[in-house]
Amino acid sequence: MVRFVVRRLAGILLTLWAAVTLVFLAIYIVPGDPAEAALSQSTASQDVIEQRREALGLDAPIYVQYVRYLSGLVRADLGVSWSAGQPVSLMIRQQIGPTARLALASMVVAVVAGVALGVAASLGEGRWLGAVCHGLTGLLLSVPVMFSGTVAIWIGAVVLGILPATGQGTLAQLVMPALVVGLNVAAGISRTVEAGIGQVRHEPFVLLAKAKGLNAWQTGIRHALRVGMLPTLDVVALQFGFLLGGAVVTEIVFARQGLGRLLLFAVLDKDLPVVQGIVVLSAVVYGVLNLLADIGKAWLDPRIRQETL
Repeated sequence: MVRFVVRRLAGILLTLWAAVTLVFLAIYIVPGDPAEAALSQSTASQDVIEQRREALGLDAPIYVQYVRYLSGLVRADLGVSWSAGQPVSLMIRQQIGPTARLALASMVVAVVAGVALGVAASLGEGRWLGAVCHGLTGLLLSVPVMFSGTVAIWIGAVVLGILPATGQGTLAQLVMPALVVGLNVAAGISRTVEAGIGQVRHEPFVLLAKAKGLNAWQTGIRHALRVGMLPTLDVVALQFGFLLGGAVVTEIVFARQGLGRLLLFAVLDKDLPVVQGIVVLSAVVYGVLNLLADIGKAWLDPRIRQETL
């Protein structure tokens, strides 16, 4: 198991380096100049813009800028925002709280609803319950968050008037965005659970449980679900990492602060240090969550534990 964890950690470091390198190169491929973007609201002359480029270190060759950034990253220095003039780590700390609360609340909704729908769709296959649950997950998969969020605001805030439409800070303001994002994520979890249980329903250990007198629901929940849930751990880890990285659309629709809005405006302003800082955070979160998911699968399934020895 230790060897397995070490290999996965090496993979995380490689993924982190690749993500940082790609976003560093991509920001220079996009048309426009960061110095001009930072002074876009002013009437600065070309000389002022060139001084700004020199102050930002953009006058150096790209490989020099790349080495500078990597050396700072090793020292846990994410740099300074080109637009705001503040440390990137401080800006991320200020915005990560609202995003983390939204991500946690959304994943609770997603896991509960997704597992329930997946189990019901699989074990109710061929009956009305299975058809309804399968159709509901298909509807949730096909509806974008932009549309479902707008409908939720119209129903919850305009028609019923029971929940605030936008903002943050209270539990009531978290309910609608968490439900909208959670149900959207739940659809993917449901399909994964449904497929996972369907694959193991005819395994020998499940057939043995049926031979002992357990009905379909008992064998499904007690035995098939444990193994069928293994692929779901990867889906949960990926979706949670995505939400922690900043759900841009959700935060815009519900007028919430967070990493999503920070990333959006950083891209528009070509604020490279902020973009890179959020990418680094996202890559680390994805790597750690996937490592935990792999460890969880090894704990749930003895066959995986044997393969990692």
